[in-house]
Amino acid sequence: MPAESITWFDVVEIYDQARVEIRSSVDPISLQASAGRKAEFRRELGAAVQQASRGIFTHDVEVTLTWYISESRRYQTHLVADLDNVMKPILDAVTGPDGILIDDNQIQSVKACWMTPGARGTGFDLTFEALMRDDFIEREGLTFVEFSANRCYPLPGLSVPGHEASFVNSWRIALARYQSLLEAGVDHGSAQSVLPLVRPFPRARLGRFMVRHESEFSEDGP
Repeated sequence: MPAESITWFDVVEIYDQARVEIRSSVDPISLQASAGRKAEFRRELGAAVQQASRGIFTHDVEVTLTWYISESRRYQTHLVADLDNVMKPILDAVTGPDGILIDDNQIQSVKACWMTPGARGTGFDLTFEALMRDDFIEREGLTFVEFSANRCYPLPGLSVPGHEASFVNSWRIALARYQSLLEAGVDHGSAQSVLPLVRPFPRARLGRFMVRHESEFSEDGP
């Protein structure tokens, strides 16, 4: 992959449709590739995604991968990776504070296929799409509020400052109601209906994201 390989990734974000499309004229890299090659691939793809997008998915995502490769290369050599071996390096490249995923376990489904190149040429097309359009927000200013080790809620960067405590207080109330229902003997499946709609993330999966404890926020909203 040449030094200018970032130009080999064409990234298009359709923000109001909660969709990101990546077109590459280089093959996806295998999980079994050398550490150096995988690092370069992640760096270049990650930079292309960061430059061309402003949103991040906050809930479940559907991924579609189409790999364009000749039949002779696919069937007659041992150099081509299996489809399931190429997804991990791709997901690593687009996950994190500068990417479009918070955690790769947001992937709800993967549709993957091979196709002969034709006029399109070799490479791959990749699409990320939220199951719900509201689950794609601006990543600038995004932080997480930790209520417990396995429950951190994404707090968007707000255009009107000073309202963060209102979000946090609403989550406090919902979690307290949830806990009281459990203590009253209500089953988890029913009790969780009062939880916030926003998806929580485990603290251990948030890596380089900024995380603040809920105690840092006033209990009196604006």
